[in-house]
Amino acid sequence: MNELFTLAVGNLMRARARLVMTAGGVLVGTAAVILLISITIGLQQAAENDIGSNASLTEMQVYPAYSRNVSFDQLPKLDVALVRQLYNIPNVSLVVPTNYMEGGGEMRAGDYTGYGSVQGIDPSLISYLGLEAAQGIISLEEGEVLVGSEVGRNFFDPTAEDFEPVQVDLYETPVRLTVYQYTSDNPQPRNVDLNVVGVLAPNPSFDYAILMPIQEVIEYNEFTSGTPFDPETFQFASITVRARDRETTTEVAAAIREMGYEVGGVVDFLNQLNQFFGTMRLMLGAVGSVALLVAAFGVANTMTMAILERTKEIGLMKAIGATDRDVMTIFLIEAALVGFCGGAAGVALSYFLQNVANTALRNMPAGDGSGGAMFLPINPELFRNADLLVIPPELTAFAIALATAVGVVSGLLPALRAARMTPVLALKSE
Repeated sequence: MNELFTLAVGNLMRARARLVMTAGGVLVGTAAVILLISITIGLQQAAENDIGSNASLTEMQVYPAYSRNVSFDQLPKLDVALVRQLYNIPNVSLVVPTNYMEGGGEMRAGDYTGYGSVQGIDPSLISYLGLEAAQGIISLEEGEVLVGSEVGRNFFDPTAEDFEPVQVDLYETPVRLTVYQYTSDNPQPRNVDLNVVGVLAPNPSFDYAILMPIQEVIEYNEFTSGTPFDPETFQFASITVRARDRETTTEVAAAIREMGYEVGGVVDFLNQLNQFFGTMRLMLGAVGSVALLVAAFGVANTMTMAILERTKEIGLMKAIGATDRDVMTIFLIEAALVGFCGGAAGVALSYFLQNVANTALRNMPAGDGSGGAMFLPINPELFRNADLLVIPPELTAFAIALATAVGVVSGLLPALRAARMTPVLALKSE
């Protein structure tokens, strides 16, 4: 086999110009396939980055699956037992049960009034949420409160004739929360001084939230509802599940649905997004494959011409003992090498163009502010931290293998023709 390979390489080197031109067609086809697929991968990653952080892409909200045939009392419960079950699902990294303050609460900061969503979570989970502090620290011990980045913007002057939002620095300004007992005919307010230890950096999940230890929220709900806490019937207001990574999000969501619950969040949107870009990859990959198909005819033509030029040589090989299989193997190796060389060159060209395009787009100004990048209908801000063209290693390997396979398939008929030649007739040919 080594001798046949060496002979095939030597035959190709005798016609270098023909090799370069034939491999050039494969180069163009391979580069077209890679670049068209890579742009869909880059656009998909940019779209996912525009949705939110990696953590938000793996989060999903769990709630009972409502049905006409099931009464409200028979619905699955969001209780402590469910939290334990969710942790047992493979690839679940975090389960965050949440309880909301019933009836909300009114906040006073100096002369201004504001409102926010008070959410109680387990303080032991706070370090796993990936929160960052714009002011203060990330802590949720007893008596401590964290506020979202947008809560301070929800204040106004109650004495003003016209409503106008006022921004309050909740980390520097004392804040008092007033809770009302809504079940009483003569509700008595309860004033609570909030110890704001930190203002969160922007986070889609908590921008408008006031985070408080869940036990304190339960106690306030006892006051507002007038109903004592019952651990046997207690249910969380919501439960958020975080998958280990984006690849396992769909699997985790399916497992939760099998338990009789529904799943909300971006998981369904991501599935639709993946299906859309998957279809786009198939379509653009097929378009790029047309160039490879054209290159295949070039390889077949080159191999046919090589056989016509080397008819006597084929006859001589057979006369001194070469089998039909040996002759066929030589020409198939030549065709495969043409495809491989063209594919490898196409990969190199693709990486070069990837680097040029990504660098140019990052350095491109935003233009007139209409969302396009100069003359392109692309917002370059989406690609400041992402690439327009993304070529994963598996795409590189696939492209080289495809180009090599195209070469082999294109050279199959000419190789069969060479293998079937009669030695006497081949030696007599002019």
